[in-house]
Amino acid sequence: MTALGTGSTSPCGCGGASAPDLPTDDPRGTACDPGPCAGDEVGANPFLALRVAFGMLLGEDDFRVLMGNPRGKQMLHNAWLHGPGVVWGLGVRREGGELRVVPGLAVDGLGRELSLETSWCVSLTEWAAAWAARHPDPGHAPPDPVPGVPAQPPPCPPAARTVEAWVLAEFATCPDRPVPALADPCDVTRRHDDFSRIVETARITIRSKAPAPWRPYHRVRVLLGLDEVLPGDRAGEEARRAAAEVARVPEARRAPALLEAFRRLAALDATAQAPERAEGDACVPGAPVTEDHAAVVLARLTVEVTQYEECVRIGAVTLDAGVRTAILPTTTVQELLCALAPGLIGAPAAPDAGGPRLVPDSLTWSREHTVLSFDVTAPLTPGSAEPEGVEISSLSDAGRGWADDEVAGIRISTDGHRVKVDLDQRPAYETVRIRVRGTGSKPLYGKDPAVPFAGVVGGPPGTADEGNDAIITVRLPRVSATGRSEE
Repeated sequence: MTALGTGSTSPCGCGGASAPDLPTDDPRGTACDPGPCAGDEVGANPFLALRVAFGMLLGEDDFRVLMGNPRGKQMLHNAWLHGPGVVWGLGVRREGGELRVVPGLAVDGLGRELSLETSWCVSLTEWAAAWAARHPDPGHAPPDPVPGVPAQPPPCPPAARTVEAWVLAEFATCPDRPVPALADPCDVTRRHDDFSRIVETARITIRSKAPAPWRPYHRVRVLLGLDEVLPGDRAGEEARRAAAEVARVPEARRAPALLEAFRRLAALDATAQAPERAEGDACVPGAPVTEDHAAVVLARLTVEVTQYEECVRIGAVTLDAGVRTAILPTTTVQELLCALAPGLIGAPAAPDAGGPRLVPDSLTWSREHTVLSFDVTAPLTPGSAEPEGVEISSLSDAGRGWADDEVAGIRISTDGHRVKVDLDQRPAYETVRIRVRGTGSKPLYGKDPAVPFAGVVGGPPGTADEGNDAIITVRLPRVSATGRSEE
C-alpha cells in the first residue's frame, strides 16, 4: 500500500477532511481526482525508458519517464496476467442508515492498485433522495395546477420502488505534502510551493450499471464448459468440437489430449486478443480495457425507496458481494489444480498386459453377410476361439426388438492375427451389434503373451487376469429375404 504522508490533504474516507462527495451516476469532482492520467498523477509508460549521460540536464519530464517506466510495466503485468478483482477486504455492509465499505485492496482493469486505508461511508437516505430526484415517479406526482381550483395532494399511500445499483471501487489520486518551489517571476499566477507527493487511493461510487466483466480466452472457456456457444459463434463452435473430441479419447489418454486442445485454443485466443481503445485515450499503451470499464465491482445493492412529496424513506436493503471477482494468489491456484487433477485424470491406470486387440477398420463381411472377419494386433490361441467368444445380435427398425444371431463357429488364421466368425444365416435385421469377449469364463485368449483379449485398439488397458470386451455396431444393407428382413 502507498504510505500516506503528512500535509494539507487528508486521506479519502469516513472522517477524512477530503471525503468524497455523495456518489451519483454523474459524480461531482472531489479532492481525489479519478482517471488514469488525471491531474498530477505519475506517468506510466512501460515502453519508454530514460537514457542518461554525464553532464545531462534533467527536467520534470525526465523524472516522469524515470518513474513511469517501471510503474507502467507493473500495471501492464497486473492488467493482462492477473486481471481486475479484489485482493483482500473492501467488504460492504449496512450500519443503520449508512452504507459502509471497509478498508482493503483491489486491482482495477488498467492494472492499478486500489488501496482504501480508511472506511468509506454514505447516508443511504441522502443517496436515495438524490436518486429519487433524478428519477421522479410519474404515478405519484402531484397533478398539474388548475386556475381557480385548490391544489390537490398527491395520491396516497406512495408505492415503494426497488432500486438496483452497483458499488464500485475506482482509482483516484490525491496531491500531498506541499514544499517550496521556484516560480517564474513573470507569471502573475505563480505559486511558491507545490505538492511533492501523489497519494494513490480508491474512490467508492454507486452506479446504476456495472462495467462489463473482462472475460478473455473465450475458446478455452468453452472447452472447459465455462462459456456458452451462441448462434454464429465460430470460435465457440471450434472449441465445442475440440471438447467433444477430447471426451471421446480413452480415459487413460484424456489428460494429454486435453492439454493439446487447451494449448491450441489458447494460442488462437491470444492471437485474437486486442487492447480496448477509446478515442483520445492517453493512458497506459495496450491496456485490456479503457478507463470507463476499469472499475472493480464490490457488491450489488438493492434498495426499496418510498417517496411522499419531499420525504424519501428507504426500506429493505440487500447487499450481494458474491458478484465481485477475487484475485487468488498463485500458490493457492497451484494447490487447487492439484486437488482437482484426480477428478480429471482419474486413478493411475494399470499398465496394459499386451493382450490382442481388435482393429476396427479391418472388419469385413462375406458370403452374403454370413461370415464376419477382423484382424487382431497379437496372435490368438486357437483353442480359445469357441462360439461363446463372439456374440452377435441385431435390432429391428420396425420396433420388433432384438434378435440373437447364432454363431456356428470361429476360425483363426495360421498366424493367429485373422479371425473369421461363421453365422448360421445372415443377421435378422440391419442394425448389428458385435461383441468379442475379453471377459467372462470363455474369452478369446492371446498366445504371446498368454493374456485375455484386451478389447478395441485405443481402449482401456487390460490386465493379465481380466481383459476387455470389444463392442462394435455396424449397419448392413437392406435386403429382401424371407424371414430375415423388415419386409
